[in-house]
Amino acid sequence: MTRLLATLLLVLAAGSTAAQQAPQPAARAPALHLRGGQWFDGERFGPSEWYAVGGRFTRTRPARVDAVVDLTGRWVIPPLAEAHAHDLQNSWNAASNAAAYLRRGVLYTVQMCATPGDVAPYRGFLDGPAAPDVLWADGCISSSDGHPLGMALAGAKAAGMEVKPEDVRDKSYWSVDTPADLATRWDRIAASKPKLIKVILIDAANYAANRANPALFGHNGLDPALVPEIVRRAHGVGAKVAAHIDTADDFARAAGAGVDMVAHLPGYRFARGKTAADYRLSDAAIAEAKRRGTVVITTVAAARYFLQARPGERAALMANHADNLRRLRAAGVRLALGSDVYGGSVVDEVRAVDGLQVMTRPELLRVAVADTPRLLFPDRRVGAFAEGAEASLVALEADPLADLGALERVALVIKRGAVHAP
Repeated sequence: MTRLLATLLLVLAAGSTAAQQAPQPAARAPALHLRGGQWFDGERFGPSEWYAVGGRFTRTRPARVDAVVDLTGRWVIPPLAEAHAHDLQNSWNAASNAAAYLRRGVLYTVQMCATPGDVAPYRGFLDGPAAPDVLWADGCISSSDGHPLGMALAGAKAAGMEVKPEDVRDKSYWSVDTPADLATRWDRIAASKPKLIKVILIDAANYAANRANPALFGHNGLDPALVPEIVRRAHGVGAKVAAHIDTADDFARAAGAGVDMVAHLPGYRFARGKTAADYRLSDAAIAEAKRRGTVVITTVAAARYFLQARPGERAALMANHADNLRRLRAAGVRLALGSDVYGGSVVDEVRAVDGLQVMTRPELLRVAVADTPRLLFPDRRVGAFAEGAEASLVALEADPLADLGALERVALVIKRGAVHAP
């Protein structure tokens, strides 16, 4: 590491300055010679050599090389992507969390329930050379007594704050119960020009009964009959739709309505009164997701919250996840890795999925560093070491195929030609 840092002193000095302030329009990206190391090609690690010129990979040596990056003794992967997170949505900790993303080599993320007005003051800080690139779910739509209302009220109460439902509705999320509600709010939802909108489905088969249950106030979801119209409107303004789901029936309804992403595998928890059978995907739902090209975000690691309270359910819950994942993969449904673990990272998800033994380590690493970033940012050349691809990489101190703990031993991060040491 000492040799590496000495080689990069000038470049790192510029990078550390950028990390302390909102990214400015960049001067010419340094031309780097990237030599040595073992590089992941999607199946295995092997020797390779590249140049980074103008923030892009090339095999052609430029007329001028500003720095040589010696990666000898390192295992080099494309940056990780986190497809389900919420940790950049609050101004009070966005900067520190963004720095943690960079240190971990996680350079792409979906923030699944952001409020455009809340993130506007610091949004420009992100997506630059010293912060992760973010796909924001700029509109989060639920019922007037739906998730995340209950979470917001409980959090306020724990903090000693008096917050009423009306303080949360149409502020932290969009409250929609009827087609008229959707029509009334749509212009405001679309005003932020969202790239992604999130809808909430929770036990949709029992929507009416659940809303009549006072114990579920704040924890319900949308009327499922509204979802196809939301999808139609979203696609009409160029936005994709992600669906928070709970049960296997919710998954089937979301896929059938044409959502672009399902934000969870069913079964990150077993609700009271339900069994594993309620969370096992039907063959028909899997086939519909494949037909429509639906992306399924795994969130296996999110089960930790449920299992803290009900550890005896671990075997059944993980068996259900393994069964669903095997059948999704066999059908060719597109998968993205996302943890939904606040304060954690997609590395938690890599470990959780690895524990299910549904794919080999090279397959799992490929989903993490190639498939997921490309699914989140399909119009960009990311997730690959290829001519003209974005010159971003993570250098690890050990081989992650032998030990997944190596994913947490980051020696160096390069984002579009900008070099950072953790």
